[in-house]
Amino acid sequence: MPKRPPERLVYYLDANLDGPDLVGRLRVGGMSCEPHRDHFPPDAEDVVWIPEIASRGWVIVTRDFAIQRRPSEREAWITAGASVLMLRGEKLSAEAMSEMLLAAHADGRMDNFISKRRRPMILYLNSVGQLAVHFGGERRGGRKK
Repeated sequence: MPKRPPERLVYYLDANLDGPDLVGRLRVGGMSCEPHRDHFPPDAEDVVWIPEIASRGWVIVTRDFAIQRRPSEREAWITAGASVLMLRGEKLSAEAMSEMLLAAHADGRMDNFISKRRRPMILYLNSVGQLAVHFGGERRGGRKK
């Protein structure tokens, strides 16, 4: 029986990542992404947009590691059942971030990885496109044997 293709996910780029260069590179590379500026004002509070984006089932892409420590934001993404993808690395350019994301996205790998996990979750993505679960993200249906 052939494998079912992974669910195609939408990636929401936080306000600190939604520049046109990164958005353009990701879209050309085949990723479905939505920039913050197309949906909210630039100064929108995280506790306002996080539940809205999570309710759409979109994956939040950010470099804001404090989102997991600030009590109100932590409560927002946990309560909303959000999937948060944190990009790891120092002073990443749009080119470097797009390479990371597109490497992880190749062949539906990232969509498949995320779709097989329960929300809420925080995933880390490193500079070579490797994904790791940081918080939550238990596999649906138990552990793979």
